[in-house]
Amino acid sequence: MLIPEPVYNIEKSYDDNYRDGPVFHGRIPASMPSTRPVSFLGITANSRLGIPAGPLLNSDWIGFYATMGFDLLVYKTVRTHAHPSYPPPNCLYVSVSGDLTPTSLSTPLIGTPRMEPASMRDITITNSFGMPSQAPAVWQEDVSRARKKIGPGQVLIVSVVGTEREGESIAENFARAAKMAKESGAQAVEVNFSCPNVKGTEGQIFQDPETAGKVAKTVRRELGPDYPLIVKVGYIGSDAEADRLLREIGPHINAIAAINTLSATVINPEGRPALPGPGRERSGVCGNAIRKAALEVVSRLSGRISSMKIPLSVIGVGGLMTVEDYDLFLASGADFAMTATGAMWDPYLAFHQKQQNLR
Repeated sequence: MLIPEPVYNIEKSYDDNYRDGPVFHGRIPASMPSTRPVSFLGITANSRLGIPAGPLLNSDWIGFYATMGFDLLVYKTVRTHAHPSYPPPNCLYVSVSGDLTPTSLSTPLIGTPRMEPASMRDITITNSFGMPSQAPAVWQEDVSRARKKIGPGQVLIVSVVGTEREGESIAENFARAAKMAKESGAQAVEVNFSCPNVKGTEGQIFQDPETAGKVAKTVRRELGPDYPLIVKVGYIGSDAEADRLLREIGPHINAIAAINTLSATVINPEGRPALPGPGRERSGVCGNAIRKAALEVVSRLSGRISSMKIPLSVIGVGGLMTVEDYDLFLASGADFAMTATGAMWDPYLAFHQKQQNLR
């Protein structure tokens, strides 16, 4: 039996999906299995499962996935200014055999717009959006709307990114975006320090611990001491790298989310770049093939946080495609887990996970 088409239409543009999505032809569960509440950074939540900044383009997407039982919902990354998406295609299937690692990604991958996956284990994709954002007047109003669409025990998190602008440092811009998100109704803010699909330095901040620390400190000062603050990072390949980053950001944040895809060169079957336009030769790979790398980073961060005695939660992201994967993330040291690609192809994933908890 073939897997249904994703609720995000990968054959259409980001703007089309923002306006018309999500596309769902199934039935929304009449009721959700009850679970024991947990504390998410001091906020009562129904479960430890959520969706990272990716598929949740606006309040319509937030509202849909909330009704499907995902309780930790991260509004897709926004900015202090309007920023367009890269042109389509923005998502492609990627042909992969086995697990991907940063080392194996020295060889280009082949991307294609069409595939017929037979299971969730067949789904690995690349995405390239460039962290688009509506103008603040638009997204702030929509964040307020999203907050009203979630239910009790569900948490609205807003992902923000900063850029260096005239008269404003990158740290100051991050802080301004975070303040705007908080004022709009976000219950927590995630600062996105990792995105392989942008041309500026804002996509690699996690690789510069000193800058990451300055940004985290500036954002914390703007949000106040008790407001939940999360940092999103990419692949961290050693304990030494983790230690350097954690020493800088640890005093200022409440949680660290990892990972935000793996970066790869993606070509079409003819050997040309699969994604048109300059600066898109490399793009983020997500889905089934990056789970091993994500679990490695989760385990590393959890271990180093414990050794350094830093009061941080770990949010595991990357390759969570099934209920069994959710269990793997928690067993690897994650306090919470999020799924993007998995939720795009299986919106019932949260329902199934909650059902399993009752067994």
